[in-house]
Amino acid sequence: MDRVLADTGVWYEMFDPRRLDADEIREIRKKAEILDFCRLVVPWPTLYETLRSRMVNNRIAMQLMENYLKRPNLEYVDDAPYREEALKQAFSWCSRGRPLGMVDCLIRLVLDDIKIKIDVLATVDPKDFVDVCRKKRIEII
Repeated sequence: MDRVLADTGVWYEMFDPRRLDADEIREIRKKAEILDFCRLVVPWPTLYETLRSRMVNNRIAMQLMENYLKRPNLEYVDDAPYREEALKQAFSWCSRGRPLGMVDCLIRLVLDDIKIKIDVLATVDPKDFVDVCRKKRIEII
């Protein structure tokens, strides 16, 4: 069973697709079907970022996501070992002229961690992760 990590954008698209057209919604549904047959690795910060005011004001999206998060194929990753380094990296990326949010920096650290096996990254921003995924031979969808 593939181990998949989904970034925040995927959560938004799966449960709050208001800003998407019909073709984009079909594409997201394909990704969601793939996730049904995988072990989904969930770093806590992706949920913090997803479940903020815009999302929590959409009752239907919240009910769908709550039900999804109760599935047995989810594995939650404690972010404590990555927090300080993710913070440093967020400032470092910005100073190099390539802004990258702290949650994305944390995801990059999880992907690069040899103790956590990730086979696939589901993302809407592959450019933010392509280097670490290439290095670790992680497929990007």
